[in-house]
Amino acid sequence: MRDVSEDEQQSRSRTRAGLQSASQTCTVQMNAGQREYKDCLKTTCGCVTEGTNTRGETPLKRIYTGVYITDGWREEVNTQHEVWQLETASKMEILHETPIQCSNIFRVSPDQQKKLRVVLMIGVAGVGKTFLVQKFCLDWAEGLENEDLSLVIPLSFRELNLIKDEQYSLLELLHVFHPALQKVPADQIAGSKVLFVFDGLDESRLSLDYNSEVVSDVTQKSSVNVLLTNLIQGKLLPSALVWITSRPAAANQIPPACVDRVTEVRGFTDAQKEEYFRKRVCDEELSSRIISHIKTSRCLHIMCLIPVFCWVTATVLDHMLTTDQKGELPKTLTDMYAHFLLVQTVRKKQKYDEGHELSPQELMEADREVLLKLGRLAFEQLEKGNIMFYQEDLERCGLDVTEASLYSGVCTEILKRESVIFQKTVYCFVHLSVQEFLAAVYFYHCYTNKNTEVLKDFLAIDPNSDYFQYLSVIEDDRDDIDSSLDVFLKRAMEKSLESKNGHLDLFVRFVHGLSLESNQRLLGGLLGQTDNSPEIIQRAITNLKEMSSYYSSPDRSINIFHCLTEMNDSSVHQEIQGFLKSENRSEKELSDIHCSALAYMLQMSEEVLDELNLRKYNTSAEGRLRLFPAVRNCRKALLSDCVVSENHCEVVASALKSNPSHLRELDLSFNRYMKDSGVKRLQAGLKSPHCVLEILRLAHCGLSDVSFAYLVSALKSNPSHLRELDLTGNALSDSGVKQLSQFLESPPCRLETLRLWSCSVSETGCASLASALKSNPSHLRELDLSNNSLQDSGVELLSELVENPLCQLEALRLRGCGLSENSCVYLASALKSNPSHLRELELGENKLQDSGVKQLCGFLESPDCRLECLRLWECALSEISCASLASALKSNPSHLRELDLGDNKLKNSEVKLLSDLKDSPHCRLETLEWK
Repeated sequence: MRDVSEDEQQSRSRTRAGLQSASQTCTVQMNAGQREYKDCLKTTCGCVTEGTNTRGETPLKRIYTGVYITDGWREEVNTQHEVWQLETASKMEILHETPIQCSNIFRVSPDQQKKLRVVLMIGVAGVGKTFLVQKFCLDWAEGLENEDLSLVIPLSFRELNLIKDEQYSLLELLHVFHPALQKVPADQIAGSKVLFVFDGLDESRLSLDYNSEVVSDVTQKSSVNVLLTNLIQGKLLPSALVWITSRPAAANQIPPACVDRVTEVRGFTDAQKEEYFRKRVCDEELSSRIISHIKTSRCLHIMCLIPVFCWVTATVLDHMLTTDQKGELPKTLTDMYAHFLLVQTVRKKQKYDEGHELSPQELMEADREVLLKLGRLAFEQLEKGNIMFYQEDLERCGLDVTEASLYSGVCTEILKRESVIFQKTVYCFVHLSVQEFLAAVYFYHCYTNKNTEVLKDFLAIDPNSDYFQYLSVIEDDRDDIDSSLDVFLKRAMEKSLESKNGHLDLFVRFVHGLSLESNQRLLGGLLGQTDNSPEIIQRAITNLKEMSSYYSSPDRSINIFHCLTEMNDSSVHQEIQGFLKSENRSEKELSDIHCSALAYMLQMSEEVLDELNLRKYNTSAEGRLRLFPAVRNCRKALLSDCVVSENHCEVVASALKSNPSHLRELDLSFNRYMKDSGVKRLQAGLKSPHCVLEILRLAHCGLSDVSFAYLVSALKSNPSHLRELDLTGNALSDSGVKQLSQFLESPPCRLETLRLWSCSVSETGCASLASALKSNPSHLRELDLSNNSLQDSGVELLSELVENPLCQLEALRLRGCGLSENSCVYLASALKSNPSHLRELELGENKLQDSGVKQLCGFLESPDCRLECLRLWECALSEISCASLASALKSNPSHLRELDLGDNKLKNSEVKLLSDLKDSPHCRLETLEWK
């Protein structure tokens, strides 16, 4: 080592001092930038809006009520309509899920090694995701939570949409949306613990391409979507954390491999609902009356899972209970939303029209034109699936964004206007349900005003759909839309039934609710004149009760029942309650609509049904199919021979994916119409980590090679719960059995019963099966390979399994397998080596002959033999076999209970030895079949 001169030492000291000073300067800059940035977050996140666009009026902490968040999610939320998700989420308090606090979403327990970098939070519209983001950011800015984070940077997709076609570096992007971050050096952002929060993925109009160019530097320019995908994948700022919120339907835009944790916002629990209303309504007596009222209506109580709907409810009921307004409080959704619109007109009068003596209905008439334009906007965007709108969308519907009327009065309560970056504006309704209600109002108005173009375009059924083919049989002319109200409602219902995910369910419920005179009276002249005489309303109710949903999802059928509720018809509900209390249920005939109502009530019950056997219900074929959704809340589902389609497989998969899943036994035998697509949907349920199915029967389902591949893939993914698998009557062939063997040889596999009766298996398939079972032999108790061409060579391979000391097989069925006396030699040898477990042996329809039976008798007379049932019918036996069997049973008489020698053309005299033995006090033989 060379000596360092004094001058060089002094130079190095000065360099170190300079670096230390620069480092201290960066730290000071970072702290100053942090302080200014935190102050900005306190301002932007400290106040919130509930429904309106009036900013800064309500402190977040004053109204914030925690919501129920689960660690993990229900997989079916990707395919269910959000209204139905609320139905199932309403039972969350009785489920055993893992709740999580929002402040802890990036924390793991000490025993977990996994690092959390990307968290996806899902939840239906209005459930409180954005409020959670604001509360998280505010708590961090105030130093109350997550102090280990250097920066928390929220970015909303509705703002990012506005610059989606422009080029920015990540640093420039942050400076545009958060100018206070300009005082934080780039190297400090890159080297510190930063959390990016991207709110509202469902509102994104970006095209997220995960195979795009790599961006690894915060100063490198690219498009917004490329920057985002590189952040999510960890190529840009790999140490940064990413939190994304989304409605369920859009969550699949993030590849599962990129996500370390998924959480689901379920909304308010019952206790949280009460807390919200007590905070929102200061008068304790008034808040108690509101809470009591929502408990009287199940649909209102369920919708109050959503904080935004609680705001709507509080707005309406607070007004009605504190004014002299007379009349019954709303109990249906349509009634509630009609009152909500009415309340806004009263508020407009108080704010803008003081001194004018106008009724709420007259005020609504004054807003009629702009409300109908808003309704058109809601209707057209609902068809497209959009919840965010821009200026051009409004102008297309005749809404002039410069009109004062758009920015004042009732519109400010239902249409949110948000000015974002670059002074551009986005619009949305305060909640998806408000959009659906206004869309229904506009649609109903089109009917009363004979807007045939809108009606024809919307009510047209896709000619390629199964539902259209069904309708063409029962109704020849669908072009006449100038018809009575009951026909109009029927066609609207049929249109909603065509929907795959039920996106028109709530809309069509509102349409039916608007047909009532009470709701039309509330809305004044907004809807127009219609003939809704009691006779026509009754016809509409009858149509709902008789409507077929044979070609649509069972959950769509339940919506028919909800439409009856919106029309204030409770007869079906009362009849089903009487049915459930009846002792002779099997004698009572159920109509199709009764089955929809029963399915709804069974699955919403807090008690889990022990058995759902569709054959026990006295109803039609379609009625049985409408009962399918009840499978979500039962332990045993017997669904054989029910013309199951892929839609029904979706419901079953939903039951298997539920958290927790109650289903333990599932019988789908004799359903040949599931097709590959149906089995693929079933696969998604079977491979779910929540699936704990123990018994699966798919006998005679005509499974193709593709279907069987789906099935085996699912079983291999989740092998440890299944105890019984019945694939009888499916042409699996040797290739299928080879795939199945991969599941059987898996160490976690605990299968105890395997039935492959008549599955086109040869000795080749038998070799695969025997090899797999030999590697994992200790669990199997019953094996049925009857009616397969195994031949003696196949049985020889099975015998190697049977003689394995770890094998504990209790039942072996090899009926009609092309066996000869040689098979008996192999079996007898194996069974004598390991004799104590087998209780049942079936060898009927094989040419064993007397010599084969003589070999088996060597096993029967073993003192360790515990065989209870032996079937040798149609085996070409003579009196010699009878003598051999009698001799063996005399040696070991105490176990055999059943002996079947039928179809061997034996005479009475030849069987006498056995029949005499049956009468012996030492013999336990109970059944002797020989004719």
